[in-house]
Amino acid sequence: MSEPADNIIDLEKRFRAHQWVQLLFATVMVVLPFFLAPAYPGEDRVALGNWRIPPVCPHRVLFMHSCPGCGLIRSFTALTHGQFSESYFYHRLGIPLFLIIALQIPFRLYLLKTGSKGYTKRIETILYRPVPFVIVILIINWLATVFA
Repeated sequence: MSEPADNIIDLEKRFRAHQWVQLLFATVMVVLPFFLAPAYPGEDRVALGNWRIPPVCPHRVLFMHSCPGCGLIRSFTALTHGQFSESYFYHRLGIPLFLIIALQIPFRLYLLKTGSKGYTKRIETILYRPVPFVIVILIINWLATVFA
């Protein structure tokens, strides 16, 4: 095989590996909350079976203060159990972020099926344009919570 053909094959393998990683992350973030039990009222820990999961946020553990993403696991878990007001209470952006992550699944499956030729400018825009806005909104939401 020629060297350019090898490079194309390597690029395609990396593209597909990236899609698998993104698909795995999105799937775990969407499916795992269905297996977790929502936090009890007044408590900040979800449960897996009878085991109450300790706080997993390194920022919260180190600095005893929440980070922009604190509460998302609890929010996702409450949402998957139909507790919409609790989901909003745990994190105001939990419901829209859950939907954004869930929408990654069909896009990543599509890209795994089509390969890099399916990665059009439109798909790129749908997948990545929201990212900076989501980050900014998370930070603004966090600052509003900290200074409220």
